[in-house]
Amino acid sequence: MRVYSSDQVHTSIDRAIWVSGIGEANLVRIPVAGRFRAMQTAALEAAIVTDRENGMLPAGIIASVGGTSTGGTDDVAAVGAVAKRHGLYLHVDAAWAGSAMICPEFRHFWAGAEHADSIVFNPHKWLGAQFDCSMQFVRQPEDLVRTLAIKPEFLRTHGRDGVINYSEWSVPLGRRFRALKLWFLLRAHGLENLRTMIRNHVAWSESLAARLAREPDFEIVTEPMLSLLSFRHLTAAGIDSDKHNLRLVSAINDDGRIYLTQTRVDGQVAIRFQVGQFETTAADVDTAFEVITEIARGLS
Repeated sequence: MRVYSSDQVHTSIDRAIWVSGIGEANLVRIPVAGRFRAMQTAALEAAIVTDRENGMLPAGIIASVGGTSTGGTDDVAAVGAVAKRHGLYLHVDAAWAGSAMICPEFRHFWAGAEHADSIVFNPHKWLGAQFDCSMQFVRQPEDLVRTLAIKPEFLRTHGRDGVINYSEWSVPLGRRFRALKLWFLLRAHGLENLRTMIRNHVAWSESLAARLAREPDFEIVTEPMLSLLSFRHLTAAGIDSDKHNLRLVSAINDDGRIYLTQTRVDGQVAIRFQVGQFETTAADVDTAFEVITEIARGLS
């Protein structure tokens, strides 16, 4: 059995492959291209055809909308068309970026998602919900029930045929009332205030990227995808760029005014920046620019 994705999807996909028994060797990584590091659909289709010719069983595709590393985002509509042609299950992982879809102007990032078999995003990552709060949309819940339902006598609800039992939709039998968190969140802040927060975060990230790009000793490695970007501090000839930028991340975090993380883009270290904290202000992002440039030049 084969499952297809780019290398931009969250590591939870790798874990699911392990736990399910499919095995990491059967998670086929499709190359990416373009600003948003999208899965190349021609390469995806070629891999599916080749595997089928070699006796493999293609089963599903994982599309990414806003990958954790750099915001990798697939062309969901194009990937969905491949899935439909080959009769494969399509899952859309929109872990943090899915929250931005409350804003109509950002929904083009997952155009075609309505054709997916399942979609997941996490309101605790950007919408302000308390951890943990994940949302899953499923086209055919009966597939989950057929796979996961178990009905010992003590769990039967007599006289209530047709009751939806959500314990049959996932592995855990007990489930917390996570939806209540969203109920309070929406009533405390309102949909328009949540939209304003996300729009501000996107605008402030774009502004920071533009400011860093104007600095002669910085480069933008990946342009902003919503509120996530990555950059690198340039070094003089003979200085190891990866080591230098890892030192920079450590120095920034030791300073304590802001906290950043690193990733690798095409094998090289890059520094991630994302505006996502609920109470972030424009002044906080200005501070981030000052801290990044000040500490980077102090290391040179």
